[in-house]
Amino acid sequence: SQCRCGNHTKLESLARNGALWLQIASPHALDFASSSGGIINQMGINSPVFNQLIPTPGLVTVYFLLANTIYLFRRSHLRKIPKRRLLKIRTTREEGVKIPLYIANIIAWQIFTLVVFPFLEVISRIFGYVSFYYFYPNASGCGIIFEPLAIQHLPMSKRTKQQIRLDWHRFSVNVGNVGRDGYRHPPSLERNLPHLDVPQLGWKHWPWRRRYPVAEARKSIGRNDKRGTGV
Repeated sequence: SQCRCGNHTKLESLARNGALWLQIASPHALDFASSSGGIINQMGINSPVFNQLIPTPGLVTVYFLLANTIYLFRRSHLRKIPKRRLLKIRTTREEGVKIPLYIANIIAWQIFTLVVFPFLEVISRIFGYVSFYYFYPNASGCGIIFEPLAIQHLPMSKRTKQQIRLDWHRFSVNVGNVGRDGYRHPPSLERNLPHLDVPQLGWKHWPWRRRYPVAEARKSIGRNDKRGTGV
């Protein structure tokens, strides 16, 4: 039987055109590949000036030391803590912390200090905040904490109320039905998940612990009433 929709004919035409294009383009492609070295040289990419821009082990070492020094000096100034003590806190493996978790913490801290901090701190200062890296050994996680610059002289208990925390660590979260209060009830499970804490908004471990809409709560209550369990 012959195809009346014309799709078969269109496919044959596309195949012929594609083969013809390859025959025409392939010599030019080979010419371009062979002359690419000359183009690169004309752009100066292989010049000594360009090679000097490539980070050398010496430059990497200098940047590593400079970035860590700036982070420690800034934190020491804001927290009024000696720099040696801060360095000891950041590099000492606490009792009970397993070596893989300790190494993961050091790597995460260095990624923050070398890559994230130089940009994040500038953005934070625009909004009047400062940023810190935190490690939670008991909860197997870490996080970035933002605090208003103007409250750095206050004790920690008062600063905590105005923090914004981007954390990733282990915590307990309810997975039961939504009750009349809009929150999930037990049973609970241990989870290691990223979350956001904003005390001023009443957010803790958001979005895993959050108040659900009234409609969702009523729906959950209705399911429980039909089972005769209640909430």
